[in-house]
Amino acid sequence: MIRFPCLAAATCGGLVFIASPALAQPAPSFLLEVETDHRERGLSGSSGKPALAASVSIPVSYDLALDVGAVSLRDSARHGGADIGIAVAPRYTLRHGGWDFTAGVRAQVFVGRAGTSYAEITGEVARTLGPAQLVVGAAFAPAQDAIGGSNLYLDAQLSAGIPGTPITIYGGLGHTSGSSRGDARAARLRPGGDYLDHHVGAEYAEGKIAVGLRYSGTSIGADEVDPLSPWTDRHHGGRIMGYLRFTP
Repeated sequence: MIRFPCLAAATCGGLVFIASPALAQPAPSFLLEVETDHRERGLSGSSGKPALAASVSIPVSYDLALDVGAVSLRDSARHGGADIGIAVAPRYTLRHGGWDFTAGVRAQVFVGRAGTSYAEITGEVARTLGPAQLVVGAAFAPAQDAIGGSNLYLDAQLSAGIPGTPITIYGGLGHTSGSSRGDARAARLRPGGDYLDHHVGAEYAEGKIAVGLRYSGTSIGADEVDPLSPWTDRHHGGRIMGYLRFTP
């Protein structure tokens, strides 16, 4: 799955829209990021190689926004040898009593490789308490040929700024499950069947620049992955990645 850092405001807490008394519409937010490995749900989408990501969040109204992002995939086996992944994700957020409830859809498009694109239905609940933010989310992909069945991802993420410093620490847990039609393409999102993923990280932000380190790992054992599968690779184990993000 291609999901870009800070692509959804409720996910990373970095794009928070604050309304004026007249609920003025916020301006679009842009992001550029260089990563040593593009990993989502503990799986590399760039074959363990560095990647470049760019995204924009376009507010249509105070509650409705459109997120669009692109990332270099470096001939990713997981995505059929695609070099570029594009995500298009409209979302609607309802705010009540300090809670944010977000629902949307996300289209995952892989340029230059027919039959690999798919769509998900997404939902998140977020709560901010002082410097900390908790996000619980779900993404469901109905049965599709591109992923060899259906897929359900559940996750919880917690982040907190260290008071008096420009440092944020964060971490999360996720679980991937789904159905399979016996199609080898099910290995794209579940290379060893149902599995758990986890990550922890720290980020230093100064002005428009942020740098960070993140450890990512999964419960997938080396013996659970078919080495002959054309839809996966060995980059699903524990790894420390670094990134540099620029917000124009």
